[in-house]
Amino acid sequence: MPEQDVLGRVGEGFRYAQVRLAPARLTHCMRWLGAARRAQDTAVAYARQRQSFGRPLVEHEGVGFMLADNEMDLHAARLVIWHCAWVLDQGEKGRHESSMAKVLCSEAQWRTVDRSMQILGASGVSDETIVARIFRDMRAFRVYDGPSEVHRFSMARRIARAEAVPS
Repeated sequence: MPEQDVLGRVGEGFRYAQVRLAPARLTHCMRWLGAARRAQDTAVAYARQRQSFGRPLVEHEGVGFMLADNEMDLHAARLVIWHCAWVLDQGEKGRHESSMAKVLCSEAQWRTVDRSMQILGASGVSDETIVARIFRDMRAFRVYDGPSEVHRFSMARRIARAEAVPS
C-alpha cells in the first residue's frame, strides 16, 4: 500500500483502535441502557394494568421484586456509565473503567430485559410488545466489543499488575 494512502503511522493501527474503544463501549452501554429502560417501562405498564387473583400484577410480591431488581440493575448501569465517562473526561484512557462498564451493563441490562419478558408472560415472547425484539437484539451485546470473560481477564491482569487504581 502506498504510504500516502495510510492514515497515521504504519504499524500504529492497533494503538489507534485502542484509543477509540473506551468511548465506543460507552456508546453501546448507553444505547442498551435505553433499550433496557424501555423494556422495564413496558413491563411496569403491563404489571399495573394486568389483573391476577383480583389485583394488579404489580402488587404481587414476585413481580414487584423483579421490577425492583430491574430498577437497581438500571441504576447501577447508569452510574458505571457516568463514572467511566467522567474518567474519560479527565483525560484518562479508561480501559479498566470501560471494561467494568461493558461487563456490568451488558449483564445487568440483559437481566432487566429477561425479567421484563418474564413479567409480560406470553406477550413478552411475542411481537405484541417491543420486549421480545430487545431481548433478541441485546443478546449480542454480551459478545461484541469483547465478551464479558475477556474483559474480566483483562481487568484481572491489570489488578494483578496493580495497574487498576480505585477511583
